Amino acid sequence: ILLNDEEIMVGRLIVNFRIKNNLTGTLPPELGHLVDIGNLLIEQQKHLTGSLPPMMPSITLLESVGILFNGPDFGGEIPKSLLELPSFTYLTIKQNAGSWSLPDNVDRISPNITNLDLSTSGFRGTIPRWIYESNVVVLDLAFNEFQGPIFPEDEIIDFLPRIELLSYHGNRHLYGTLPDALGRLGGTLKVLALGNNQIGGSVPESIGNLSNLELLSLDDNAMTGTLPSSMTSMTSLRHLVLSSNSFHGSVTVLESMKNLTSVLIHSNEFSGTLPGGIFGGVSSDSSLYLDVGNNRFSGDIPTSYGNVPNLTFFGAARNNFNDNTVNNITCDNVEFTIMDCSACSCCNVCCDPSDDLSSREICDFHMDSFRLLGLECG
Repeated sequence: ILLNDEEIMVGRLIVNFRIKNNLTGTLPPELGHLVDIGNLLIEQQKHLTGSLPPMMPSITLLESVGILFNGPDFGGEIPKSLLELPSFTYLTIKQNAGSWSLPDNVDRISPNITNLDLSTSGFRGTIPRWIYESNVVVLDLAFNEFQGPIFPEDEIIDFLPRIELLSYHGNRHLYGTLPDALGRLGGTLKVLALGNNQIGGSVPESIGNLSNLELLSLDDNAMTGTLPSSMTSMTSLRHLVLSSNSFHGSVTVLESMKNLTSVLIHSNEFSGTLPGGIFGGVSSDSSLYLDVGNNRFSGDIPTSYGNVPNLTFFGAARNNFNDNTVNNITCDNVEFTIMDCSACSCCNVCCDPSDDLSSREICDFHMDSFRLLGLECG
């Protein structure tokens, strides 16, 4: 293809391979010489092979690269030269079948990079330090195969001055503890999704400084301890996901979080009674989800739950609640309730661990938080 710009300036080019077709072979190195390229989009090319070509420093207009839904033979290391381009802002490599990797070092990371959406694309290795030294706003590394310490140094948190979304969910091999320095992200951070890894330790007291946080997801890890009292300051929090850990103690701190719409704390060792004020400050048009199953709660189910508007799901099986503690109002008004049969005579379905396999499936049912909250879409 020849673009003649002798008489009319070509201007900013958009290179768009988004129509599913039979493109084969590798991308030509000349792609990295298109000085007028502004956007590069490669989607649904199942037969491409090789990797992205290096980008020449003379490319000053390139702002975004999107690589989505491509085949298993297209991947490799992201060129350092791409990340150093002065205008480069958005990199999306998502839902690809190939294996990708990040360079260990980037000499001059573009100060304009705001979005690194690199989820579900077979990325391996450790998370490089240069990521934390960028001005990134959205950092989504979910469902890859990164490994190593989740935060290699406490002070590395200070290098994320603009971060709003931080997701390492589903890498499975990231380990370590949450540093106290995490609280220093309180000015900007809205989404912190670190579930399905190997994080241990407890939730630091400094978590309460994340006053703008709307979603906290720490499920499927190896965390312990109690919920810190500082969480009462997290008044912007809407979604709390702590399922499948070893947290224990009371959950009365939840009553202070007036904007909560999803509380998913299934499969821990929480105990005591359920607070009646959960969802007390939420508007009536929000769908609400409460999953406290497989813990050590006891006593009565608060009668106030039956009067909570739009309580869509209430799961509380495999606990130690009193017999027949669920009233008819709760059964009538909650869209879907799962309780132990002994605690709920009005439930249409209930958990009887001594019953057949179908009942045991009911006993173990819990919400898929990642899809419920739309995190698979960023």
